[in-house]
Amino acid sequence: MLALAALTLVVGCAPQALAQPQERGGQNGQRLKGPGPHRGEWLRKNQNLPPAEQEKALQNDPAFKQLPPEKQQQLLNRLRNFNSLPPEQRQRILDRMETFEHLPQGQRQQLRNLYGQMQTLPQDRRIAVRQAARRLSGMDPAERERVLNSPHFQQRFSPQEQDLVRGLAQFEPAQR
Repeated sequence: MLALAALTLVVGCAPQALAQPQERGGQNGQRLKGPGPHRGEWLRKNQNLPPAEQEKALQNDPAFKQLPPEKQQQLLNRLRNFNSLPPEQRQRILDRMETFEHLPQGQRQQLRNLYGQMQTLPQDRRIAVRQAARRLSGMDPAERERVLNSPHFQQRFSPQEQDLVRGLAQFEPAQR
């Protein structure tokens, strides 16, 4: 989730030129939701390049060159962090970015607030909350409510964490 927040900021701060318009089919057979440009599209387009070539492509982008040097360095650092993640996690981040893009503005703000609250938790609790939300996302609504109302869940998570799990689970893309 921390990586998602960082990459959401990358794409949110990066110039639109980095998010190229996308055909409806997407890269690697992916189906994207609606017409482009898409958050994370630059990452999707360049994900099969070696990291050094990705960095070179980013550094050669005219819009990237217009950014202040500190912003350029932040984007390069975030790209390196993204590339250090396992492939499944990178794909999950791209899926979340695509989902986020198509949320109504009110839900985007709600999700930003949830991520902000997550940052107040210790790392181990953030991981537990994120994992719980991910597990719940694959459940049907009745099963999800049963788990959320179970004594085990309520003992495992504080009231704040329970609210975070509930909120995040509604935005988490269903597990594949």
